[in-house]
Amino acid sequence: MATQNNPEKKDKSKFQNLIMIILLLFVLMLLTSGVAYFVAKNIAGNNKTVVEQSKSNITYDAGEFLTNLSDKGYIRLSLVYLLNSKDVENELKLKESEIRDKIFVILRSETYDSIKDSEGMENLRKKIKESLNQILTNGSIVDVYFTSIIVN
Repeated sequence: MATQNNPEKKDKSKFQNLIMIILLLFVLMLLTSGVAYFVAKNIAGNNKTVVEQSKSNITYDAGEFLTNLSDKGYIRLSLVYLLNSKDVENELKLKESEIRDKIFVILRSETYDSIKDSEGMENLRKKIKESLNQILTNGSIVDVYFTSIIVN
């Protein structure tokens, strides 16, 4: 008796091969998704503390200051403070006159030569930050930003 290839058997084996390929692709997709999740959770999750720190800091617009320098010319600048808590913002509002006066005293004590370059401006930033932190009791100023500066 001669053996005949049964067309039904061929269709069944093709169908089984197709099922195996789909199953293999599904397992590969699950494995890839698991690796991507692990990488995203462990690598991107480390930046979470940096984002939380920046969320806890508050910016406060201190306004514009224009005054004469001690020797010649004038300085005009706008300041923004980076605060470590909401309580400091409320304290800044309450002590606004005292703080503005303190900044004007610092600016009037500067000479043109002492603040004309970037090193001088950094020293001015430090002086403002340190003197204002002495006034504050509910927190502190983390940093002082110059949003505009004109020295003439």
